[in-house]
Amino acid sequence: MKIIILNQKGGAGKSTISTNMAYCLAMSGKKTLLIDMDPQAHSSVIFCPDIPRDQTVNELLLNKSFKIDSVIRQAVAGEDENPVGNLFIIPSNIHLAITAEQITTKIHREKLLHNHLKKIEKDFDFIIIDCPPTVNVLTVNAIYTSDLILIPTIYGRYSLDGIADLFKSIEDVKESSNFKYVILRNSRDSRTKLSNLYVEEQLAPYKENLLETVIRRNEAINQAQMNNEPVMVFDPRSYGAEDFKQLTEEILSYGN
Repeated sequence: MKIIILNQKGGAGKSTISTNMAYCLAMSGKKTLLIDMDPQAHSSVIFCPDIPRDQTVNELLLNKSFKIDSVIRQAVAGEDENPVGNLFIIPSNIHLAITAEQITTKIHREKLLHNHLKKIEKDFDFIIIDCPPTVNVLTVNAIYTSDLILIPTIYGRYSLDGIADLFKSIEDVKESSNFKYVILRNSRDSRTKLSNLYVEEQLAPYKENLLETVIRRNEAINQAQMNNEPVMVFDPRSYGAEDFKQLTEEILSYGN
């Protein structure tokens, strides 16, 4: 199953969700590939501290004949950079922004990533794709190849602004309104009851696509990010680790 983490708004927690979910899937015994499609490379630095200049997702988008195996790297985690069993990554770097400009005029540009993944997707149980916070040619490539779109939303006043436009963009890429998506509520603070109630009311029309899991606001998640670690590595007993473990179990049951 190819799952993309997508929201055109920044600050929704896409990279945090991508890295932690990928890690938990791998820990569940599922062979998982994480692809960083964001030039900011926030997912890459968690599992690939030394990002190579010429062995990133850039090469796949620039050259349809490029061997995808050569850019798939074993993920490592923690201060000792220990290999993470079952987890692999195709990293990104800042040069991906230039690559995006270069491929905008290519024929069938939306299929570039998809055509590469067809060669190796049977080797993995899950492929997780972290998207940039905008709908551009990189995001379009991710949407085109996706089986499931996971849309994170936070508990804020404007968290759902633009979701209708996002759905329209997905429909245009998929050439269908019949695409699979789920919404994940992220960074919930139990103390802000009125704000939480407002967001829940706004999400009511999408209740059939709401994941049961809610990621609670948790300092361990923030600290793990600053240490470039999955929260399960940083503090496996934290609420954050517990929530991502529950999310993974729900995704596994959804896949089945």
